[in-house]
Amino acid sequence: MTRRRFVVLDRDGTIIVERHHLSDPLQVELIPGAASGLRQLAAMGFGLVVATNQSVVGRGIIGQDILDAIHQRMSELLQEENVSLQGVFSCPHAPEDDCPCRKPKPGLMTLAAQQLDFDPQDSLVIGDKACDIEFGQRVGATTFLVRTGYGAQLAGETTNPPRFVVDNLEEAACVIGRLLPDDPQSSDKVRVHMLESADIKRQVADRYAHTLSAAANLIAGCFSAGGKLLLCGNGGSAADCQHMAAEFVNRLTKEFQRPGLPAIALTTDTSFLTAYANDYGYDGVFERQVQVMGRPGDVLLGISTSGGSPNVIRAVEAAHAAGMRTVVLMGGNGRLAGMANVTIPVPSRNTQYIQEAHLAIEHVVCYLVEHLLFGEKDGGKEKEKRS
Repeated sequence: MTRRRFVVLDRDGTIIVERHHLSDPLQVELIPGAASGLRQLAAMGFGLVVATNQSVVGRGIIGQDILDAIHQRMSELLQEENVSLQGVFSCPHAPEDDCPCRKPKPGLMTLAAQQLDFDPQDSLVIGDKACDIEFGQRVGATTFLVRTGYGAQLAGETTNPPRFVVDNLEEAACVIGRLLPDDPQSSDKVRVHMLESADIKRQVADRYAHTLSAAANLIAGCFSAGGKLLLCGNGGSAADCQHMAAEFVNRLTKEFQRPGLPAIALTTDTSFLTAYANDYGYDGVFERQVQVMGRPGDVLLGISTSGGSPNVIRAVEAAHAAGMRTVVLMGGNGRLAGMANVTIPVPSRNTQYIQEAHLAIEHVVCYLVEHLLFGEKDGGKEKEKRS
């Protein structure tokens, strides 16, 4: 049986915000993105261990009970983000004690490996200080320097350079994911993709649930007033437009009977698209259709994984000029941010994860619009009978 691999992490400046002689559990604060990065590492199957020098105990600044409370608080904050540590190992000695457990000496690694049964040489060490990097190098581990904490000051040094330099734990997780076996059937690769994608959708749910509701209310109001929905996007987003339009014109689920709703994907008329692009360029293919078909009170929904598709930008501008309202689904941080009446950004730079989140968003919006307009299933059936 293959032994589980572990990631061994420094504490201050790597997981929690660096504070000089941290002595109060209430001062413990996770570095932004740290929990997300650790969650991704756990999803890949890695065990997570903290190894930290805490000479504040040996110097008499705090007692062991306070240190334990600090670590308990850190663990609680991580657990709130669905992250569990397999252990926290600390050296309480002052530097002058010359103990074998103070990093960069490998005592903490040896202790953790014995208790948790992993191979130090097959581990990954992440920290923000030179002693963290040397600590990993002494046991043959793969080392990562994070630019959080003191890491930004050390990134350019050439003495004992780390294997990788990354901005934070989220980026470290991305790099580690790429280091996993290249076998496309590898269970590690499957878990990484599926769970990272799921985490992006969880973040959308946590941050933008109210924004999805606002988009659904805007579209439902348009339909209720006799307006229509126009949709535009490129590539996979074009397919999403057609998918979403089909859900509205037909229905989202066969269990929910209701009248069709007027939604038009501006991505389907190949004769127009090729003629206009040939004559005038591709950037205006959606703008032109919005100018011809858009009416005040209609809604345009634009989809752009980059957040900066020129033809979607021009379509949004044309929609506003025509007195329409607009909804944008986007990734990245392009010009579309803030242009629409409702913007739903997906917090990722990975096009696949953005598109997978967009599909979930589209289904949720369709579901909400159906129920806003037609109520529960029985009400929808009754309305269809009366129409």
